[in-house]
Amino acid sequence: MVIKTENINTISLNNIDPDHIGLIVYNLKDDYSCLQNLHLPNRRTFYTVIYLTSGFITLNIDKYNCQLQQQQVMFFSPSTVLSLLTENDQKDGWVILFEEHFFTQRYNDNVLHHFSFLKTQKMQAQNVAVEQQLGWPMILETMHREYLFSHPDAKNILRSYLNIFLGTLSRNVNIEGTEIPKNEKEEKVISFERLISEQFAHERLPSFYADQLFISTNYLNRLCQERRGISAGQLIRERVLMEAERLLIHTYKNISEISFELGFENVSYFITFFKKKYGVSPEEFRKKQ
Repeated sequence: MVIKTENINTISLNNIDPDHIGLIVYNLKDDYSCLQNLHLPNRRTFYTVIYLTSGFITLNIDKYNCQLQQQQVMFFSPSTVLSLLTENDQKDGWVILFEEHFFTQRYNDNVLHHFSFLKTQKMQAQNVAVEQQLGWPMILETMHREYLFSHPDAKNILRSYLNIFLGTLSRNVNIEGTEIPKNEKEEKVISFERLISEQFAHERLPSFYADQLFISTNYLNRLCQERRGISAGQLIRERVLMEAERLLIHTYKNISEISFELGFENVSYFITFFKKKYGVSPEEFRKKQ
């Protein structure tokens, strides 16, 4: 089941806790108010990690329904369209919500993006390894305590523990082939992908992004082919198509409204652009969901 709305709302940490410090840690046994914001399709301006130690939660992520159960973890990037479908009253576990700038105030800008699972997440829950089941409670209890008591140095301590938690989560996920080598070429492609997320509705030309990155368009294309296996233009188009999918699935917007929101000059061009990828028109795609 997919819930539709007039618009996909964007939730910030301010909607959950106006006094947040860029990070919020919830113990679901004591407080699951953070989940109340998720019953309608939404994007978030922060990363979300949910770790259940008991009970279950059923979520819709973009166009996929997934169930999170005992000793499983899921993680979501800000742009993902997420909604909570069902839950049980006996759930227990942890929710970590954090903004990118909270992490990068201490670490380099692109360090967070080297946790590749946050960007290339699997659309299913990940089983938590036994060693993490033993180690995470201490880390999460400490984070929760620091968050609640707000000591003057809490931010630095929380950043350090978040780095440890994400590092062990990356080890737990263990997605074959998704470790991102840390080098100058990869940093450029990551920066390109971040710019696409910010500008894709208005800027389609690789040359625009190459200028922003102070490199030539040809070099940007070579980097994308080398690091991602597709051209810079294809990376841009894939992001536009992802957004088109989300709007078709999760909103009541008509095709003309979606076309305009995605920056197309006319509806016919949008339909042709979409059909080239999916083999069906946007309207036909919507009916199949």
